[in-house]
Amino acid sequence: MKKVLIVDDETRLLQSIEAGLKSYLNEFNVVTAKNGKEAVHFLERENINLVVTDLRMPEMDGFELLAQLTSVHPFMPTIVMTAFATPEIEDRLNASGTLKLLEKPIDIEKLAHAICEGLRQSSNEGALAGFSLANFLQLLEMEKRTCLLNIQDGNIHGHIYLNKGEVYAAVAEGLKGEDAVYRLLSSDHVNITFQKLPKRKIQQTIKIPLMSLLIEAMRRKDEKMSESSSPVKNQERDAEKGESINENVTEQQPPETVDIPSTTKEKQLATTQEINVGEDKMGNVEDTLGRLAEIEGFMAVGIFTPNGEMAAQVNKSNLKLVEIGSLANDVLLKAQKATDIMNVGRGQIVHIDAPKAHVIARCYNENEDFSQSKAGKVHIHIVLLLSKDGNLAMGKMKLESVIRDAAVEFR
Repeated sequence: MKKVLIVDDETRLLQSIEAGLKSYLNEFNVVTAKNGKEAVHFLERENINLVVTDLRMPEMDGFELLAQLTSVHPFMPTIVMTAFATPEIEDRLNASGTLKLLEKPIDIEKLAHAICEGLRQSSNEGALAGFSLANFLQLLEMEKRTCLLNIQDGNIHGHIYLNKGEVYAAVAEGLKGEDAVYRLLSSDHVNITFQKLPKRKIQQTIKIPLMSLLIEAMRRKDEKMSESSSPVKNQERDAEKGESINENVTEQQPPETVDIPSTTKEKQLATTQEINVGEDKMGNVEDTLGRLAEIEGFMAVGIFTPNGEMAAQVNKSNLKLVEIGSLANDVLLKAQKATDIMNVGRGQIVHIDAPKAHVIARCYNENEDFSQSKAGKVHIHIVLLLSKDGNLAMGKMKLESVIRDAAVEFR
């Protein structure tokens, strides 16, 4: 019989959950712990198949327990209970398939469904049951934690410092700042431990949001996998192997200081040609987007992948379009999911009438199944921003022709 460990410092909640799950005794047994410390003892002496934990607890909180799981039980299916989740973070974590987030007060039926799903995942999908550094960082962001993480996996070793939930600084393998975060996120399974915060002030080296870091890390990882499968790329790397090894070997400062060492490599800038658009075509795409700049009140426009990665932009207002586009993309995806549930067809455009601007997000997908991307079929999102007194009607009308013309360059 499979065994589920429920961890929470609220005795009444534990009793309520235990009573509510009695009807599932033919599928799993329940044991309870009042904090992370008790939970660790259970994990040491009993065969636990799934952990459900709160985050805010005395003695050892849920974060420390999750960090312990990464090293001792890296593939343990995990469900986190919290009263502080936002819909955006909840959707992102639950969509990953590796860690589930449930909002308090707990719905027993939802919890039971999540437990059964997690136990099936553990049996059928092996490593997919574990949770990632990306998941962990999103939880810390949600709880606005200030902490210093020690992260290790084989030859990878580094640190990430968070200030009130924001990724503030990082160091790894001679890299610092954003590049260090990307290096640490490149590993599928890491061991995470908390270190005591240093007394000295840590210099901020990262100034972009966590979601942007995660998107770029995913892009780099996919790019690396694509390159490793190319014989030509392999030959080029072999020819430069000796030089690159010499360039990358640097000595890292002791963990306690969290100093950011000087990197021996130039920072690699993220490119915008991420949807297989060559440099010769990128100018055409930007020219096409430029037609929208003629609209009265135009502020900015960008083309994004369905995952929220920017491919091209025209930005006359110096807006943080990467961040705005990512958020608008989330709103569009949620709206599409909602219209699917309504059985009215998949929505293709969202208009946000904000106090300072109009934000219009439009999906263009040539696949017959509008909920899926397909090789050889263009699937892009475009986000247009107009001032409040801008010509909204003209903006929507022009957007329809521009997105179709821009799609031609992505085929």
